[in-house]
Amino acid sequence: RRNKIKSYYSSGSFHSSPVAFMTYTLLSTQLRHDSVGDLLWLACIGVTYAYIHNRLDIKGYITLSMMLQNHVNRVYPDYRREFIMDEDTSFDPSMTNSNFYAEDLYNDDDDDENNDQQQRNRPMTKVGFSENGRIFTQKDEFRFFLLRHVSLWESMVLSSEVNTKMELWKNRGIKKLQEMLAKMGLPLAQCQQPYAFMKPTLKRRLRAMIMEHADDYGLDNLSYTGFIRVSGYKSLLSASDMSLAVTALLECETKSTHDKLTTEDDHGQSPFNEEEEEEQSLIASFNTAYDALNSNGSSSVSMSGGGGGDLSSLVNGGDGSGRTNGVGAGIQLAVSLQSAIISSAMSLVERKAIVRLTHFRYAYLHATSQGVNGGRNFNTDKAASGAMNKKQQHTHHIFAKPLALTKLAHFLMDMHRSNNKWTGTKARPLILLSEKPSTQTYLVVGYEFPENRGSVKRNKFGRKFKLATEMMDGKAKFDSFESNVVEVKASEVQKFIEHLHYMIDSI
Repeated sequence: RRNKIKSYYSSGSFHSSPVAFMTYTLLSTQLRHDSVGDLLWLACIGVTYAYIHNRLDIKGYITLSMMLQNHVNRVYPDYRREFIMDEDTSFDPSMTNSNFYAEDLYNDDDDDENNDQQQRNRPMTKVGFSENGRIFTQKDEFRFFLLRHVSLWESMVLSSEVNTKMELWKNRGIKKLQEMLAKMGLPLAQCQQPYAFMKPTLKRRLRAMIMEHADDYGLDNLSYTGFIRVSGYKSLLSASDMSLAVTALLECETKSTHDKLTTEDDHGQSPFNEEEEEEQSLIASFNTAYDALNSNGSSSVSMSGGGGGDLSSLVNGGDGSGRTNGVGAGIQLAVSLQSAIISSAMSLVERKAIVRLTHFRYAYLHATSQGVNGGRNFNTDKAASGAMNKKQQHTHHIFAKPLALTKLAHFLMDMHRSNNKWTGTKARPLILLSEKPSTQTYLVVGYEFPENRGSVKRNKFGRKFKLATEMMDGKAKFDSFESNVVEVKASEVQKFIEHLHYMIDSI
C-alpha cells in the first residue's frame, strides 16, 4: 500500500474535469429556469478554458463538449441543433422558435418518439423568452485568436496554431500567409479591417475556402466544437473569447486597478508596501475578472462601469476601446498579452537564450527598463506610460504571473514541435524563470513537453522543486494552486537550477 501511494504521488499532477462543469452537472436539475442558462454558460466557459489552455486533452474535451451539447439541447430546445454561422457575427432570430415547453427541461429521453408524442397530447406549460442569453453549439469554431473582435489578418497572426505552423515571425511565413489569402480570393485590405466589417460575401465563403487550402500550407485541425451565446441585439460572444478575456484580466492590470494601487496619500506616499501592493493587485484583478465573467449577455445581469450588461457594442466587432473594466478591457489585454508572448518567444529564440541541459531546458526572462521580455507598463491606458511621476511609472513584469508564463511556454513548445527541433530524442521539459523586480525574486515554473499537440502530460516538477529546495538548504515560496510553480530569491535562483539538475541526475 505504501508503495502504491508513493507511486501515485510521484506520477505527477494533472487537472481534473473543470469545476464549473461538475457544479452545473450536479445542480442542473435543481436550478430555477432563470438561472440555468447563466450557469450552463459558465460551464461552457470552464470547459473551453481548460481546453485552450492545455489543461484538458482533445479526447477529454470531446467527451465533455458532447455532454454540454446535450445540456444545451435540453435547456434551449426547438431550435436548429447545429448552429453554423454564415461567417457573419450577426444573429438571425428567425432561425429559432422562441417558444418551448417547460416539461422539455426535464425530458432526458430525446430518442423516444412515442414518449414525446404522449407528452404533446397532454396539457403542457408553454414558455416564451427573448433570444438574449440563448446558447448555441458552434460546429467548426476556428482556432483563430479573438476573430470577432479583431481583423482576420491579426486573428491569424496572433493564433498560436497558425503562427507556429506557418512560422509567421519570419518574412517567408508572412508571404505564405499573404499567398494563402490571395488563393482564397480574399483581398488583403478586407482581411486587415475589423472582421465584422468585412464584406458579407467574403465571410460566407471563408469557411469553405480555408478548408480547401489549409492542407496546402500545413494547417490541419484548425477548428473544434465551440459554444456561443447571444448577447445584446443580434450579437454573439463565444466561450473561447470569454475565457481569453477573463484570464487576461486575472493576469494583467486594467486602468482602474492601476489607478487604485498607485493612489497616493496626503504626504505623496503609496499606502501599500511591495508585498501589500502585490496582494491588493491580485484581489483587484480577481474582482475585475469576476465582474467581467458575470457580463454574459443575460438580461438578468446588470453591471455598472464600462464593461458589463449589454455587450453588443464589442461582440459586433468592437474591441471594447475606452472600457476600463469588463470584457472590453479583457479583450484589449488579451490581444496585448498575446502580442507580448509572441515577441518574447522570438526574442528568446533569436538570442539563443534557451539553455539545454541533460534533463530539461531553461530560460530567464529579465525585466528591464526598455521593456524587453515584458518589463514594461502593461495597462489599457497608453497615455500613462509617458508620465514620469511614481504614480504613472508603476511597472511590473507581465510574465511574473503563472498563467501568462504558461502561455509563453506552450507557444515555445508549439513552435519547436512544428519545426521538429524539440521532438524525438531532442524533447526536453521546459523551465521558465521570470523576474519579479518588486520582490527581488524569480517565479520558476516547470512544464512537461507533450510530443503531440493537444495532448496533456502529467507534471512531475512539483515534487522535484521541493527536493531541489531541500538540497540547496534555501528558502522558496510555494504559494500557488499549481504544484509546478515556485518563487525563489534572485540571489539563489541559479543555485536552485543547478541543484535541480543534480537532483534529477541522481534519481
